[in-house]
Amino acid sequence: MLIGIVGSGSSGNTGGSSPPPYEAAPARTSAGASGTVAASAQEIPGDGTFLVGEEIRPGTYRSAGPADDTTGCYWARLKGTTGDSGEIIANNSGKGPVTVTVLAGDKAFQTSGCQTWKPLP
Repeated sequence: MLIGIVGSGSSGNTGGSSPPPYEAAPARTSAGASGTVAASAQEIPGDGTFLVGEEIRPGTYRSAGPADDTTGCYWARLKGTTGDSGEIIANNSGKGPVTVTVLAGDKAFQTSGCQTWKPLP
């Protein structure tokens, strides 16, 4: 049983491409952030590593897929931000729309090459 992942459209690697390697990245704070999560629903940019509970809220988010036709949309739910591959809770890369549930117990959410992630009700 997979908890926190909702697949859609395309799952797994497609077209023979493999997901980008997991890289340690400093958590990114959006402009004007005060270190606390805003009460309103928020969108997550398509590239970056975001701390759960500080920069993004737990919840279910949907991306329309890759930002362009040459790359895949990669995402990862993380239990740490050191870059160790053992910190990946779940990840995937694909060419179609994707829905991911970020849990309160996740440390961070990493995304690369995706269109903006929009919160679902």
